[in-house]
Amino acid sequence: MRMLLRALSVAVASLALMLPAFAAAPVPAATPRIIEIASASAPVTGMQLFVPAGLDRQPRNRSGLAAVVAQALIETPVNGLALALAVARAGGSITYTVDGQETHFYLEAAPSHFAEAASLFALALTHPDFGPVAIESAAAYVTQRASASNGDGLSVGAAMFRSIYLAKTNAGLPTWGSVATIAQISPADAADFFRENYVARGSIIVGAGAAAPGLSEGERMVAAVLPDRDAAEIVGSGRLPVKARSRELVTHRDLPAAWIVLGYDAPAPGSRDFAPVLVLESLIGQAVGRGLAPPLVSTPTDAEMPVGSLYLFDTVPSAVIVYANGAGGDPTLAVRTVATVIDTLVAAPLTQAELALAKAQATGNMLFEEATIADRSWLTGNFAREGAGDDYAARVLPAIAAVTPAQLRTAAKRYFTHYTTSIVLPREGRP
Repeated sequence: MRMLLRALSVAVASLALMLPAFAAAPVPAATPRIIEIASASAPVTGMQLFVPAGLDRQPRNRSGLAAVVAQALIETPVNGLALALAVARAGGSITYTVDGQETHFYLEAAPSHFAEAASLFALALTHPDFGPVAIESAAAYVTQRASASNGDGLSVGAAMFRSIYLAKTNAGLPTWGSVATIAQISPADAADFFRENYVARGSIIVGAGAAAPGLSEGERMVAAVLPDRDAAEIVGSGRLPVKARSRELVTHRDLPAAWIVLGYDAPAPGSRDFAPVLVLESLIGQAVGRGLAPPLVSTPTDAEMPVGSLYLFDTVPSAVIVYANGAGGDPTLAVRTVATVIDTLVAAPLTQAELALAKAQATGNMLFEEATIADRSWLTGNFAREGAGDDYAARVLPAIAAVTPAQLRTAAKRYFTHYTTSIVLPREGRP
């Protein structure tokens, strides 16, 4: 979840000029799929590896397994040092993120050291350490993250929505699992999960930034160590997914104030409705979050600022959430904001000025999303997986520019009239 409130101003125009010019380079078909987006002016070289080892392939009673395996991998000794430290010594960095359908690793280094950093990653993938001590260490870290996520109202509310919206498989399980399920994870569980899901088929490698001298070499080294076979079967939950409808979920956490999260159905990146909903999501989030749409919603007070929206197009199916933090004012403002925006759009089309502003907001959000090589490579891999093409920017930005008032009205009626409400309340008796 990396799409929080983004400011839109004249800086958007200057940002577009400052971003390095990326060009998609054709690469022969292979397993895993390899995509290159090169930038001659980029100061670093990066690579994003997506493997089909997401939440949907872990058992429910081992929730947190995907994260434990990823953490154990970056702690795996390589040449006497943990992978993350070895990569740092080589002038780079490596991080990971666990999502519903995959785990992705981002490796970055100076161009002259990238091949060395990639070789270290390949060694860890070839000889991962899932021994008892390693799993105990990785599980301790993941347990800390699981506990911390319970203190974040937005994370809790979004997780509640995802748990029913993605209920058909285990993709809706908590990213970091729970203390109880993590405690059940054994070295054998980790080794089996890695062997079954860190495979070439279904994986994507996105190389980005400066191409010379080590990008292609690094891609080949990492691709070569992934076994050429299919991943394990997705774990079904035996539950039916719940479409976003007028439904309310309530929980309590140790928080200073209530949070409200509204969840809506949304189209995937490859859908013709994707660009109109991007514009709508941006309009809703910015309307209250930054007060940039006074024709639709009155400019907020300072107390009303902690409101925004996220487009979760990295999940299958996609969704939009709108959230409000009660610490900054009335949390029901999220509900009223969406209702005002949607009612206005349904009643009458936007004026040309309003439409231009809404498109500018959506375009600005996309530009901010791709401001770093890590962001750009993640977006490229995610959009490619969803069938939106290797060069998403060449499709998405023109599609935003082409959105019409009629498309916005249709999308508003189709996607934003029903929703699921997640309410996260402070525990009673909290000091």
